[in-house]
Amino acid sequence: MRRRDAIEALAVWPAACSLVLALASCGQLPAEKSPSVPGGPASRTQRQLSRPPLAGKVEAPARGAYLGVYVPPAPFDITSLDSLETSAGKKVSIVMWYQPWAAGNRSRFDAGACVAVMRRGKVPMISWEPWDPGTEAHALVAPAEQPAYRLAAISGGKYDAYIAGWARQIRDLGGPVMLRPMHEMNGNWYPWAGTVNGNVPRDYVSAWRHVHDIFIAEGATNVTWVWSVNGNSVPDTPANAFSAYYPGDAYVDWTAISAFNRGVQGFHPLSELCAGSLAYLKTLRKPICIAEFGTVEKGGDKAAWLTGAYGWIAANESIKAAIYYDAVERARDGTRDWRLDSSPASLDAFRQATAPRYFTGAPPAALSRWADSLTLYEWERLLSYPAVY
Repeated sequence: MRRRDAIEALAVWPAACSLVLALASCGQLPAEKSPSVPGGPASRTQRQLSRPPLAGKVEAPARGAYLGVYVPPAPFDITSLDSLETSAGKKVSIVMWYQPWAAGNRSRFDAGACVAVMRRGKVPMISWEPWDPGTEAHALVAPAEQPAYRLAAISGGKYDAYIAGWARQIRDLGGPVMLRPMHEMNGNWYPWAGTVNGNVPRDYVSAWRHVHDIFIAEGATNVTWVWSVNGNSVPDTPANAFSAYYPGDAYVDWTAISAFNRGVQGFHPLSELCAGSLAYLKTLRKPICIAEFGTVEKGGDKAAWLTGAYGWIAANESIKAAIYYDAVERARDGTRDWRLDSSPASLDAFRQATAPRYFTGAPPAALSRWADSLTLYEWERLLSYPAVY
């Protein structure tokens, strides 16, 4: 049995409610006999073998831009996402978070967390990081110097079993997952960057293609690949140009930018922070996402900055998603509060700037199509995934 509007129906039910019971109780399902498979009632074995179909790639909206957010500890505690949407008065389409490769540091794929996001009508975007950030990444003295995570080690096969494990688990989940590996490679603060840790930019291209090819070999075609640069290159040299890291059109579905106004040496608008990177990404003719961005209060007018940022995004039709970094960052040089509700004026500016229909919090089409295609047994299987973290 197939079912329409599954995502929208899910959103109104408490997280503790069984999906199957919710669908049966909310009046969305037509009255009919108990679900069955050809030849008779489904056996326990048939239910166990009922794996969801694979979703397609996440496509850009025909008009406007998806709203997204990074709001820790979501998705591992989803209440932070629910609270933000309530206070902001706007839903989001994409939920982004970070997971490192270091064993014991949330390095495992969490299907249960992804399902919690998907059942709310949002697509997961996982920033997948080959390093060990410790307990507080921003407090590391030399974060880029981690020889175990050199790009040559990745392309050389050291992590193949781990990568393949993620690929199989995402494939078996079935739903659309946006994967953002090794972001901000043109900076100098991560061990996969092209100018540190014994790396050069061409090593990055080899490592990206190697990871991508493992996913394809494992059949994880429900992954949307997001290639994400820092807004400016550090160091800003010809050898460290954006183009030196591009893996090729066959290996990238979306392109993306990170950009933050830290209130240091001026209060810089998002348009300025992204000027060079956006100009380059436009030449690639892929959907563009501002994959993480934010501003502090100190040094200027945060409310005005947010108004200007979303206005600038809306004026650039090539930008198809914008993910705000709604978190507090405790770094060695101080604390930065990027949160939208760092002041009432900031939150109100966000509410007004994203109120136009141009910014959508609706489920991306890939998620809706996939949800529509699922049987009750496939939903039941998805809900059986326990939370890992």
